[in-house]
Amino acid sequence: MSSTYLVVFLDKKIYTLKLVVLGDFGVGKSSLITRYVQDKFDSDYISTIGVDFLVKEIELKDDIKVKLVLWDIGGQKVWRSKLRLYLKGADGAIVVFDITRPTTAKNVPMWIDYLKDYTNNNLPYILVGNKIDLEEKSVSEEEVAKLADTQECFLASAKTGEVVEDFFTRITELIIDHKK
Repeated sequence: MSSTYLVVFLDKKIYTLKLVVLGDFGVGKSSLITRYVQDKFDSDYISTIGVDFLVKEIELKDDIKVKLVLWDIGGQKVWRSKLRLYLKGADGAIVVFDITRPTTAKNVPMWIDYLKDYTNNNLPYILVGNKIDLEEKSVSEEEVAKLADTQECFLASAKTGEVVEDFFTRITELIIDHKK
């Protein structure tokens, strides 16, 4: 059962969408969400315990209004037993990895498997490599290209805000297209 709500008011379509953001511990999921919703970055961020929520309302082309309910899912192994609950009713997902930590990129297929196991197998999702502002990029261009072969992939920075608006807009468009 989807959590999407569609209200039509004065010829404007209004969607409420559940968008889950998941990936390994410390990849910057919370920072990306905070940058997108509040346009700020806190370098002293404390890890998410379980799940956190933020909401952002946006307007897409064709007078489509969207209320995004962003679920920031903690990446520690202890929370994986709760993933089925957190992912229930998701309309779309963003899988995040850290380009300075190759293990997080290698774990992307595991997160995709969780999405497929615990949600609709056709759930729209994208991949995001975070922390492009840092010098020590340890995930090779070849590894990123391999991930991008399987799914749309963005390289972004929560710190600078680079590409953040772009990938959130893109996944929202993919979800809306999927709902039509």
